[in-house]
Amino acid sequence: MKKIILILLMAVLSVQMGVAQETELKDGPVDFSVNLQSNHLWRGIVITDKPVIMVLTSIKLNESGSFTTGFWGGMSFSNESDGTHYKEINYYVQYASNGFSVGLWDLFNTRGVESPDVWDYDKESTGHLLDFRSSYNFGKEFPLTLEADVLLYGSGDSQLKNGDVEQRYSTYFQVSYPLVKDSKVNFDAFVGAGFSLNGDTHLYGDGEQNFDLVNVGLTASKTLKLLDLSIPVSATTLWNPSLKIARVQLAVTLF
Repeated sequence: MKKIILILLMAVLSVQMGVAQETELKDGPVDFSVNLQSNHLWRGIVITDKPVIMVLTSIKLNESGSFTTGFWGGMSFSNESDGTHYKEINYYVQYASNGFSVGLWDLFNTRGVESPDVWDYDKESTGHLLDFRSSYNFGKEFPLTLEADVLLYGSGDSQLKNGDVEQRYSTYFQVSYPLVKDSKVNFDAFVGAGFSLNGDTHLYGDGEQNFDLVNVGLTASKTLKLLDLSIPVSATTLWNPSLKIARVQLAVTLF
């Protein structure tokens, strides 16, 4: 793992040095970023405990960049204990402006899916989840962020009711607030809950109740300086009271 990180850092450094020697290029509508993480945690769920690499490609749809679309993908460096391997590709479209954000994501995680057909959208067999996301940040004077996300479609969030397959519409709501900001090390706290709009249980909890605290945690973050590079690094500690689990995550944004 250390060798892989070192090789990636050297590659980033060589690219930066090469670009510096060239003429300055104009900004375009396409950008991408790469993250390394010790594991993948999502709304209090442990997607994989294996180290992962993640790539986000974003495309501006208007001049201001408030409308974007793109792709997010990730994969682990090794197999799980059951022999499966975490791989995921998502598509999204999003609007963000003045602290408000709303978007629609198509999530496709092939791990644990019997027939990982990327074109299968049948409600009884699809590995896709359509995820409606929204958030609002109140601004610098009161930097509280509220997030509300609803799973709209997908067999992973379905239930059998009266002989028919129905969506539970599992919903995730989170409140986050920076406890320490504008410092060498910033410190944020978050609390997330899960519940269902159409069912007795939801995706994020232990499957026994319709409302649970599922994602309570703290994130410390800072920026490392390496020659001309600025590398954001974060350490997150979280607890899922419903599943009775806890995890620590180290995340590094390479570029």
